[in-house]
Amino acid sequence: MSPLWIYTIIAVVGYLIGTISFARLVFAKLKPGETPDFIRTPTTDGQAELISHAVGATNVMIAFGPRWGMLVTILDALKGFLPTLALLVAFPEDSYHLAAAVAVLTGHLWPVWHRFSGGGGNSSIMGMLLAISPLGLLITHAGGMLIGRFAPIFAFLGGIVLTIPWFAFRDGVYSPEVAFALAISILYVLAEIPEMLQLRNLKRNGHVLDHRHVLSMMKKSAATGEPGKSFGDRK
Repeated sequence: MSPLWIYTIIAVVGYLIGTISFARLVFAKLKPGETPDFIRTPTTDGQAELISHAVGATNVMIAFGPRWGMLVTILDALKGFLPTLALLVAFPEDSYHLAAAVAVLTGHLWPVWHRFSGGGGNSSIMGMLLAISPLGLLITHAGGMLIGRFAPIFAFLGGIVLTIPWFAFRDGVYSPEVAFALAISILYVLAEIPEMLQLRNLKRNGHVLDHRHVLSMMKKSAATGEPGKSFGDRK
């Protein structure tokens, strides 16, 4: 079988694996017949909000509590980790594992079964990075956390973009790993464009996003074991 056919099969299978929405499966189990709740981040003046249409572990944690949210996080991470690691071990001299990782992320972000509306991709990216470079995962996401202290909205994006210089340092500027890092960074940004446009419009209208709102619900959910949404609904 030619390498082109192998990459094609990996791309198709990887995409289909990525389309498995564990968050939606949890919602289907715990709230049958209901659509997942979107994450709504209000502005500091309470006059507007940013609506994230991604459905992932954060939605589950806010709706059902930290145990369910952590379950989805782990499953999404395994979705990126297992196919990537399997191909890396089976074909260490080829780049099949990198193609699989990109395909899984594409399916996760734009699942055909859910009108191309998927999750945020953070857990899946962490899983595939764990398979490819555990040290790189630690370094890049530590850098993302540092960026998040000054610009919270760019915390996850920063950790992903930092994979580009990391793999350039580790494997060389023209390595397949750098191409992989560029691909996942571009895909992540493309998926974030709807929220970026909303944020731009909010700023143009003089609104400031209350970044602490969702974080506060997640922290309270983790601390108490109760759904974070119940705290968000209390006045």
